[in-house]
Amino acid sequence: MRRKEFIGGVALGAGAAMLTAKAAAAQSDISLQTSTGTLNGTLQLPSNTPSPVVLIIAGSGPTDRNGNSGLGLRSNCYAQLAAALARRGVASVRYDKRGIGASSAAASSEKDLRFETYIEDARAWLTLVHGDSRFSKIVVAGHSEGSLIGMVAALHGPAGAFVSLEGAGRPAATILREQLKRNLSPEQYQQSDAIISKLEQGVVVPDSP
Repeated sequence: MRRKEFIGGVALGAGAAMLTAKAAAAQSDISLQTSTGTLNGTLQLPSNTPSPVVLIIAGSGPTDRNGNSGLGLRSNCYAQLAAALARRGVASVRYDKRGIGASSAAASSEKDLRFETYIEDARAWLTLVHGDSRFSKIVVAGHSEGSLIGMVAALHGPAGAFVSLEGAGRPAATILREQLKRNLSPEQYQQSDAIISKLEQGVVVPDSP
């Protein structure tokens, strides 16, 4: 088994370089066919090939391939990261998760989504780029929730390195409880805590509020 490199704690600064005309011109659409629909993304190539390629996996919520969402997030951080990589001779693929942006049709119902679904999607993207002769090495870069998705995908897919961009260092249940306790009434938090406890035991809760 090929050795994989794991690099943690990489911060994404607010001052990341903006897209240049040359980098923007190197962008093209890329798609992945799945059993439930098409996942759409952006391939950004440097001037030199073959080159390393980074699979950029977005964080939680309705965050699209560029790092923006309908919840008011307009950072464009993943697009800026891709442009900065291209200027340094590194290609990248970033994609809309199923149910988000141009990949919205690939998820018919949010309640049917599982965390493993996102992992399998990431592995499928890795397989897709692995067969492309323009790429010399594959790196996975997952942000926030995407860090855990990428970590598992990199372990079981054709990746040579993994980068965690602000990935969580504690269990998801712990983080959820902290966030909910700050924002819910005591009664609502008690109900949420009971649901999380069931989920931790592998019990599906069909009637969550």
